[in-house]
Amino acid sequence: MKIPLFVFFLFLALPAFTQQDTAKLTVPKDTLTVTEQLTARQLKQLYRQHRRDSIRAHKKVWLSILGGPSYNPEASLGIGGAMLMTFRMNKYDSLSQRSFIPVGFNISINGTFVAAGAGTLFFNENKFRIYIKYGYRTEPANFYGIGYDEIKRAEELRDLFNKDSVTFHKASVQFFPRFVWEIRPNIYVGTLLDYNYYYGKDMPYWMEQNPQVRKYGNKYHNIGIGGLFQYDTRDDVATPFSGIFLSAMGTLYGKYLGGDFNYEMIELEYRQFRQVFKRRSVLAWTAKSQIGIDNVPYTELPNFGNPFDLRGYAWGKYRDKSMAYGIVEYRHMFMSEEAYKRGAFWSKFGAVAWVGTGAIGKTPVDWDKWKFNYGVGLRIQLQPRKNFRLDIGKEPGQKWGIYMNMTEAF
Repeated sequence: MKIPLFVFFLFLALPAFTQQDTAKLTVPKDTLTVTEQLTARQLKQLYRQHRRDSIRAHKKVWLSILGGPSYNPEASLGIGGAMLMTFRMNKYDSLSQRSFIPVGFNISINGTFVAAGAGTLFFNENKFRIYIKYGYRTEPANFYGIGYDEIKRAEELRDLFNKDSVTFHKASVQFFPRFVWEIRPNIYVGTLLDYNYYYGKDMPYWMEQNPQVRKYGNKYHNIGIGGLFQYDTRDDVATPFSGIFLSAMGTLYGKYLGGDFNYEMIELEYRQFRQVFKRRSVLAWTAKSQIGIDNVPYTELPNFGNPFDLRGYAWGKYRDKSMAYGIVEYRHMFMSEEAYKRGAFWSKFGAVAWVGTGAIGKTPVDWDKWKFNYGVGLRIQLQPRKNFRLDIGKEPGQKWGIYMNMTEAF
């Protein structure tokens, strides 16, 4: 829920007026294909942009950073933003996508510090991938209990007193790599490791007395191993224009692995992407479910309302032993493909809008109260098919949530 003031300054820049004299479409040595009539100035821009992209595409490391002042009620005033690093694992492997490591960060005057992200490394002509989710966070967090009944009572406490009645301070670490091999065209199998650490303090009294908090305590770590299956036809992992992604994943956490608790997690996910109107206009939709089994600590319970799903809910508000959600999102980058190729200023900007719904319950048969969610967002392309995103989402009847991240939510 960050408010990046620097975004407003981006709109102070205006694209230069182009010349009106037309020119023949002659591009040296057939390096480009142009399908619209260009002015002499536009043709020059096109050549320069193509040359820059060609050089950058072969750069070993390409680093992009965007940031500025931020504010939210929990973290107070600070500095927030995002960094994106892309590179090739093997400079001779031209078939693999560029690997990318994004990091979102926030540092505030009340002691909040967050550095987290989710990236992908590509090897051997895309036949081997490592998906990595990582993060360190020390920040105010929300706890509304577990299940709809406790959430309702927590909302009443918050409305009667103030936000501090549902807020505590949390420190957490996560390292979650998944190793995936292509065994048939578009079919992948793999294994995974998940390490997470949690420490909570400054809890309100009612939270300290919650049965789940008393059972698991305010400090623990968990270690899990598991396997996964994927079917993936996406044309790009970070910003797909087309394709389908199906995933099934199971993880075992246990004391026998060095963790504090024994439990299991099952996750199913479906995503699809389709171009509409033009190439840089995409309709995306997803459905995802998680089911926890046995002694799942309260911070690790299936939940939604984070920057990668139903943006706009208080993070940590909706949690239970199982959850499911669905999202339909329209993504639109401004101007034409040709304008983008020649480096037109506004072609690096775009907008999105989404609607979604989600439910929680002890088991899937308890998914009977679906919550509505909607929002809009701004996109700024920092590297080809790699966007900075500013999203503003809402739960009906609640305040807007604001998020800054690199790459799309799904």
